[in-house]
Amino acid sequence: MRGVNDRVSRSMKMKLPSLSHEPSLASRLVHAISARLSVVSIGMVCAGCLIAGSGSDSARASDAVALFRSGDTVELTISAPWRRIVRDRANQDPYPASLEYIDESGSREIITLTVERRGKTRQRICRFPPVKLRFDKSDVKETLFEGNKSIKMVTHCDNGRRWEQYYILEMLAYPIYNVITDRSFRIRPLSVTYHDSDRDRNDGPRFAFLIEDDKLVANRNGLDKYDAADIPADRLDSLESSRFALFQYLIGNEDWSSLGGPPGEDCCHNAKLIAPESGEPLYALPYDFDSSGFVDAHYAAPNDGLRISKVSQRLYRGFCLHNSTLETARDEFLQNKQTIQAIVEGEPRLRSRTRSRATRYLDGFFTVMEDPELFERAIKGACRK
Repeated sequence: MRGVNDRVSRSMKMKLPSLSHEPSLASRLVHAISARLSVVSIGMVCAGCLIAGSGSDSARASDAVALFRSGDTVELTISAPWRRIVRDRANQDPYPASLEYIDESGSREIITLTVERRGKTRQRICRFPPVKLRFDKSDVKETLFEGNKSIKMVTHCDNGRRWEQYYILEMLAYPIYNVITDRSFRIRPLSVTYHDSDRDRNDGPRFAFLIEDDKLVANRNGLDKYDAADIPADRLDSLESSRFALFQYLIGNEDWSSLGGPPGEDCCHNAKLIAPESGEPLYALPYDFDSSGFVDAHYAAPNDGLRISKVSQRLYRGFCLHNSTLETARDEFLQNKQTIQAIVEGEPRLRSRTRSRATRYLDGFFTVMEDPELFERAIKGACRK
């Protein structure tokens, strides 16, 4: 499908003023935490970029991709036949597109790419589907997108503030997990104008965010992507598995499996695997959190067979095999409590009512973490054998 690109000039340089002078999301989070703490290390706080929290025992081997090193919002325009993309639900093929933004120097960059529908549940429920952006290496050279071949983009799904609030909350789940471990997906927030190339019409700007590719996560941790149909629990790194399970409990997400995927697909369900060259141990990377209680989307429902009646109810689904590392993981979350809370409190795109509900939801998690009896009953005693 790369033939759809006519190799128009990769970039057109025009000196223009910057589109935004707002402080970065990272800066706002630093300010939010500083208001709560007497001394804060700025290096600990960064929404939308990788954060090496106190729980992380991995070192970044390579972080050459600029796109996900910042939490600043990127304002861009994507031109594509959007009405056709939205209406033709059966067509999962790439469509020709172009992406335009203003770089740090004030120059206009125009990049050719393709866009395609992606996802499963959200393709059914969303008027506007999530999409994947695909680039040729030569088209992104010396741009913000250099080093990326394909990127998942989470979109607004439908019209109205309620929908936007869902996906702002989902975006915040990623930097929360970044606080705990380097082996996690980073995101980049966007303000997107959708230009319909067929009709020469604009829609937006609208909130969206990009998710780092799993290959890039593996690369910067000195690891490789790992593909398998299914795996036994004892192949997962124990401490990382405890972090993974406690994080899913924090956001109230039960829509995942770190051992296998849907029939006929590789492992895993809403998680990706990375590993050293030897294949041992395996690390699971969680993603796709719109069915969590933290987001509490009106369309989300618990999976059949779980002992909960709504997604806002928490259910621990970690493995008893990894209980020996639960206390260490628990301490990591407790040590980073204020940093995690500040990620929600410092997000200006949240409405006050949404922020209050999300903050209370996080408080429920920390109530369990801080009470030895509750932790023993709700976490250790609820593990999967």
